[in-house]
Amino acid sequence: MPSKPAPYRQRGIRKKMLISAEDYQRMGAAGIFEGKPRVELIDGEIYAMSPLTPYHNGHVDKISRFFNKVLFEEVLVRTQGSVRTDEYSEPEPDIAILRFSENFYSDRQATAKDILLLIEVAVNSVETDRTTKKKKYAAAGIPEYWIVIPKKGIIEVYRKPDGGAYREKNTYAKADEWVFGAFGLSVSGSDLLI
Repeated sequence: MPSKPAPYRQRGIRKKMLISAEDYQRMGAAGIFEGKPRVELIDGEIYAMSPLTPYHNGHVDKISRFFNKVLFEEVLVRTQGSVRTDEYSEPEPDIAILRFSENFYSDRQATAKDILLLIEVAVNSVETDRTTKKKKYAAAGIPEYWIVIPKKGIIEVYRKPDGGAYREKNTYAKADEWVFGAFGLSVSGSDLLI
């Protein structure tokens, strides 16, 4: 079971108060983030996200279109929306492949048990996606996590979360194929890379 951050984190003689996912949602509903950069909640702390470039958006759109086309009746494809991985985290992956929900998760946040695959398009965020995000997703038990790295023309596929880490990593190029485990779906790098 992943450890939860304490509601207070010691910093020298001062303590930092961490924000819960519920409080973060209330802050958003109250309009606190309006007119500010996009943010996400990781381990009780709010982080600004990188601006979305046309190059980044193009890859997100291509990936979204692929999954909507091949799995339309079976899943929900969420693009750049939040998911709750634990009591203190609501990251916003570029793509979340979620179990189908008749009401489209309109009454609650999708949680780790609802997630089949998370994908980050790493145009300006490779380091964060390979460290903070990967660790967070593995600790939550997300079965598959892919990092699409357009500038290198590769996709890193992480599987088998265990003890806060993924036990399996494979790297694929545009011409390579692999299988998305939840559906036995054959995927090619060319399905995801422009």
